[in-house]
Amino acid sequence: MKITSSGKEGGQTIDMSMKDGFMRTDMAMGRGGAAGMIMDFKNQQMIILMAAQKMYMVRPMQMPTGSPRPEASQAPKAELVDTGVKETILGYTCTKYTYTGAKETSEIWVTDQLGTFGGLFHGGGPGGPSQRPAAWEGALKGRAFFPMRVVTTTSGSKTFTLEVTSVEKTSLPDSYFSAPAGWQKFDMGAMMGGAMPGGFPGARSSDGNN
Repeated sequence: MKITSSGKEGGQTIDMSMKDGFMRTDMAMGRGGAAGMIMDFKNQQMIILMAAQKMYMVRPMQMPTGSPRPEASQAPKAELVDTGVKETILGYTCTKYTYTGAKETSEIWVTDQLGTFGGLFHGGGPGGPSQRPAAWEGALKGRAFFPMRVVTTTSGSKTFTLEVTSVEKTSLPDSYFSAPAGWQKFDMGAMMGGAMPGGFPGARSSDGNN
């Protein structure tokens, strides 16, 4: 799929693979780097892949959160609305839904022929918290839908688009949905204990040198 966001030049291409309770997301990063995440729905955990360092990190899928934002508790709960509009995208019958949040409106074309969408990768690697998922992602949670196209509009301007550009049915080994053999598991406790001078992978050392 290809994703574009306002304020960012070009777009980002994402490969998403699904198999029996697993979903893997791979994306290209800047300067030839790559990032990935495996969602293990059976064990309710996600495996964050750090290809440049040949390391991985395991986190619970349901991250603990702090106190809810006041505006979130006061805002009325928005719902998906079935428009009844049908469209065939890449050979899959899709239904157009709309979702209206506090500041944005999303048009979402979904199919029930490709399994359940587990959400996009929003970071959450070592050294920083993950970003909050978009409102439309939360609206799809728990539904047997997969989005083939999403268009989000804020203040009358298109601010986000997602478009699935190809779908391939193929056989994937179980090993594709686990950390690669030979990679080291990232241990935050060991790092804080001094086992990894310089901090988390990719960080600058305290003296400003790489």
